[in-house]
Amino acid sequence: MIRLGSGWVWEVMAGTVSLLFPQRCAGCDRIDVHGFCRTCSLLLEWLDPESCCTRCGAPVRVEALPYGRICPDCRRRSPRYTKAMAALRYSGPLARTLVLWKYRDQRYLSPILAELLLRAVSTGAPEWWETIEAIVPAPLHPRALRARGFSPPEELAATLAHSFAKPYLPRVLFKVRHTPPQARLSSEARMLNLTDSMKVFDSTLVEGRVIAVVDDVMTTGATMNECARALMDAGAAKVYGVVLARQADHTPVRRPVSISV
Repeated sequence: MIRLGSGWVWEVMAGTVSLLFPQRCAGCDRIDVHGFCRTCSLLLEWLDPESCCTRCGAPVRVEALPYGRICPDCRRRSPRYTKAMAALRYSGPLARTLVLWKYRDQRYLSPILAELLLRAVSTGAPEWWETIEAIVPAPLHPRALRARGFSPPEELAATLAHSFAKPYLPRVLFKVRHTPPQARLSSEARMLNLTDSMKVFDSTLVEGRVIAVVDDVMTTGATMNECARALMDAGAAKVYGVVLARQADHTPVRRPVSISV
């Protein structure tokens, strides 16, 4: 009787919580939707690797490039990382969701967003993905980590490492210098802002290994570049970048895919 009564109480409580706090679409707040609703999922802009820079993963207009699929930024200043890929464009429902996730304490979105990145890597991983020997999240400074309460790159990186059975190194790369927000800085200022802000404290974990650095959003690539600089200085053989969202002015996309995560 006690078990039945207890179970009945929990069912009532669960129903009450569901009524008071129903699941909502991550993109538009539509009620009773887990992840993204059909409308928002169709608005997600999946990046086509064939229409992105072969170095930094930025969407480019291939017909406007005289030297193949290498963007002007990479021709002007070659990045420290070998190559990078991105799953989606930072736009529409995804942009709203990332703001809620990173700055509004909505950690419940972590598995939803990690599933998007996992889907992109599972279905369209570049040839270098098979060479990856360890996965490292882009680090937050301790001050930023305390303010946010969790690390978005760690949430993404842990999912990839577990799903592909690759070594996960969440405490190998550290941000040792707190830096001002990057949002309003130019590309050059972003690079200077992050110079020598990261360090590897145990180089034996990365020496001679091919590393994938995972981050949530990539704009100019300054953060990824600094991560690669620190890892390469510590002896890493190669460093690749894997990001969920990419900001760019011109973004060719492949046909939207309806998803439910």
